[in-house]
Amino acid sequence: MFLALNSDEREIASVAETFLQQEFPLERLHREALDPPCLQPFSELGWIGLTAAEDVGGSSLSAVEQVLFLLELGRVAGPVQVLTQMLAVSIAAQDSLLCAQFLTAREEVALVVENSVDRSQRFIGHDTARYAIEVTPKDATVFALKGSALERVPCLDRSVAMWRAEAALDEALLTIQGPRVWQEAQLGVSALMIGLADAATHMIVEYAKVRETFGRKIGAYQAVRHPCADMAVRVEVARSQLYYAATVVKEGREDADLHIDATKLLAERAVKMNTDANIQLHGGIGVTDEYDAHLLLKRANLLCRLFGTGKQNMKRLLMVDDEQSAEQGGVHGP
Repeated sequence: MFLALNSDEREIASVAETFLQQEFPLERLHREALDPPCLQPFSELGWIGLTAAEDVGGSSLSAVEQVLFLLELGRVAGPVQVLTQMLAVSIAAQDSLLCAQFLTAREEVALVVENSVDRSQRFIGHDTARYAIEVTPKDATVFALKGSALERVPCLDRSVAMWRAEAALDEALLTIQGPRVWQEAQLGVSALMIGLADAATHMIVEYAKVRETFGRKIGAYQAVRHPCADMAVRVEVARSQLYYAATVVKEGREDADLHIDATKLLAERAVKMNTDANIQLHGGIGVTDEYDAHLLLKRANLLCRLFGTGKQNMKRLLMVDDEQSAEQGGVHGP
């Protein structure tokens, strides 16, 4: 297994970074949700179909190339719908007509999520969507949406459209059994979180270079430098694990679930702690609407609730550890 990026992979990351930095500045997060046509540029540049087969219009690339792009998308807190659309393409691969509609973004797809409070369904996406996907560890399904009345639900991240409707899901059009799409979803959202954690690190480092207290740049103080170093370490650890997990998926190894769970856990820790530290190191202005720091924390809280939580990942990892210990006849220490 060779984990260093080759020239083609670096080119993908570079092109994605240039495009996203130009088209999706962080300032846009101060406004309401993006319009549905925001997916068209992603489709035209081939980003949505990175892992789709060539015979349906995709690029037939691997999970490695996909996470490289999603890292850059996370860095600008890009539209969550892009990942949803990617997953919809993966589910609909067996239906060439439906897959082409998702791939070209002629049909936008909403993501079904569960409200942790009352267990009701929420839909992340625009109210123009005619399809929705639900992804679980056991299967992934594309649903047609009924034309029922929609109720807009406030989202902590104002740039994300979220809504609910009673009995909005119609018939299940396609179902993929097994964890393949769930793995892709977890890797994808992990890449978004790690990119966001990296953005928070760069934001406070740049601020520390210009903000002065007592006649000195705040970056000169250990109380600022050390937390910034911790933020950089968290990003590097999570990103390294992400590359490893994506490579494991690319090679079809049996221990993919283990490495994806570890990736999701490290990504969630990095994005939570880094976006929080970014605000703390900005001081009181970090939570004011004029600055962008609080926007990253809001997006982080949303991403952490998609496709499993850190607690669930930790539980599965501990179960694997217990099983391995039992097989070896050992016991856990304190």
